[in-house]
Order: sequence, then C-alpha cells, then structure tokens
Amino acid sequence: MKIKNIKNIVKYLPTVFFCLFIFAFMIVYFVLPKEEYSAQEKKKLSQFPELTAERLLNGDFQNDVDTYLSDHVAARNFFVGFSADYELLTGRNGSKGIYLGSDSYLFPKPTKDSETLSQNAGYIKEFADYSEIPVYMTLIPSSGYINNSKLPANHEEYNDGELIDSFRNKLGDNITFIDVTEAFAQKASDEQLYYKTDHHWTTLGAYECYSLLGESMGYAPLNESDFLKESISGFYGTSYSKSALWSIPSDDIELWSNKNQSSGSVNVEINDGGEIKTSNSYFFREQLENDDKYPVFLDGNHSLVKITNTNADGGKLVVVKDSYAHAIVPFLSQNYSEIIMADLRYYKKDISALAEEENADAVLILYSLDNMATDNNIAYLY
Repeated sequence: MKIKNIKNIVKYLPTVFFCLFIFAFMIVYFVLPKEEYSAQEKKKLSQFPELTAERLLNGDFQNDVDTYLSDHVAARNFFVGFSADYELLTGRNGSKGIYLGSDSYLFPKPTKDSETLSQNAGYIKEFADYSEIPVYMTLIPSSGYINNSKLPANHEEYNDGELIDSFRNKLGDNITFIDVTEAFAQKASDEQLYYKTDHHWTTLGAYECYSLLGESMGYAPLNESDFLKESISGFYGTSYSKSALWSIPSDDIELWSNKNQSSGSVNVEINDGGEIKTSNSYFFREQLENDDKYPVFLDGNHSLVKITNTNADGGKLVVVKDSYAHAIVPFLSQNYSEIIMADLRYYKKDISALAEEENADAVLILYSLDNMATDNNIAYLY
C-alpha cells in the first residue's frame, strides 16, 4: 500500500472512531434498562414525556425529552461525578450550590436575608402575643457558619449570626428566644455537631441544643453518660447528592437510647391524613435500609406526631418544627411526658387550637435558619 494511501486512512481514523463511539453509545442507550430513581443523587429520574399537540407547539415536549435523555444517559453517575470533579479542579467550587471544605465537609451555600424571613418573624410574634401558654423558640445556624474554619478559601459570606439577631429583635417580649449560636461555635472546635455530607445536625448537635434549651424551658437535661450510643455507618446526605462529589466518605448516624428507659414506656403515634401508624421506639430502623437514612429519627416528615413517655415526669409540649426537630425530640421526650410535633408543611390547622385541645404547657418553635428564610407555611401558626 502506498504511503499516501496510508496517510489518508490515518487522517480519517479519528472521525471513524468518533462515529463508531456515537453509534455504540446510542445502541447502549436504547439497550440498557431505564432507571426510575438515582440512589446517589436521591432523586426520581424523568419518564418519557406525553406527546400532545399543545406540548409540541409550546416547546414543553422537546424540553422534557432533553431532560429525559439527560437523566437516562448511559453511565450517568460517572458523567455527573466527572462534571463535578472537573468544576472543582477548575476553580468552580460551589458551582452546584455546595462547597467542598476541609476534612471532607460539604457546605450548602449561605442563607440570604429575605422578605420571607422578616414576614415569618412577624407571624411568630403575632402568634406569641396571643398565646395563653409560654412560647419558646430557637433557630439553628448553618454548618457553614458554625464550621467557618473548614470553609474553602473562596466562599460567600455566612451571616447567620446577624440574621438570627435581626430575627430575634422582631419577635417582641412575649416569646423566649434561646440563641445556641455562640455555644455551638465553641463546641464545634472539638466536636462534630453537623454531618459532613448533609445539612442536618448530628445526634450530638441535637443533644447540645437539648441541653441548652433546658435552662430556659425549665427542665434538667440528662447527662450524655445516661445514653447508650449506637453508630450506623454508610450515611450519605443531601449535600453529597447535590454536590455529585462521589469520592467523599460517608457519615455515621448515632442513635442514643436512655440506659434507664423502661421497656414499653415510649409510644410514637404518627397521623397523616387520618392514617395512624404507631411504634414503641423513637427510631424507625427500617429507614436505615434506604438511601436517605435520616428518617430513622421518628420516621421523617409527617403532619402530626404524638410521643408519650411514661418514664418522664414533665408536662405536655407542642413542637412546631422542620426536620431538625426529629433528632432532638427523642431527647426532649426524656423530660416531657407528651410531645405533639406539628409540621406546618402538612398540618394546616391552628396551632393555638391544637395546644388548647391537647392542654399543652408550652410551645417550642424549632427551625433551621435556612428553612425559616424560605418557608411560606409559618402563616399557618394561627
């Protein structure tokens, strides 16, 4: 074969290989089964969209097809992870809304001041002003603010302290606000109060808050030594899923049980739209088999949950909350004989009426700052 012919063949080889790659990738795409859920990203993958004349004409069908193709591309996890690593290596840390800090910490970007935050302070003030029973509140600062020494060199400012102070000043005098920010910042220098792969606090973080609330709310918290600790490995949280930094190691979840808890003394009753589910434990261990293990605490988000503890000698407490409360309520239950936990995302009735109906002794409003700045359901307090 002449040298000229060989050069011509070599010249077209990249094009040939590229076409073969595209053809093979297309075959693989159609042959491989389509998953409905991405375990690593913790999200449902899109299904093939419905084709109608209206959706075709307004462009919705094509947009949904693009999403479908993206969600079901072969080796999706590899490409999603490769993209995240590439953005990190090229100096775009935080491009997916999550910063990679030192010691494998993943931090959601900081909370911003918002009109919603101010409005929610007003709703809570009005609720407390008209409440006939004591109202307590705490806002949980973000991991990025508390663990600021572990943040990457380039990051947006975390102003949680200023935002919490401003929020507190709008609440008036008829509510007892417990600020845990300074105590958390001091404790975090030696202890892990937040998960590395998730935005929630750890069980230790929840215990620290439980201890801090005791002085203001009038109960004596149990000592850390009163609990038996069980550690479960393999927890990857929402920050991990959003970041797509798949090489980050997992967290451990700890379940703390009162060593002196009598068998059968605890009852958890979950009410979702009239459907009742009961348990004699704060921990729903079947959730540990799922991709998201955090719902092991009180089975995750529900409209209304009642927890009774015949070992506790305290009164009744209504807790208005976000998901941070799930890890702290088992501690509070050591001091309150009954806790009624309401989630305003699902429970749309008057909390004042609920507290009166249950003959509650106090109300605790417990939210993370992040959720308080975006939650549009606080208006359902009354």
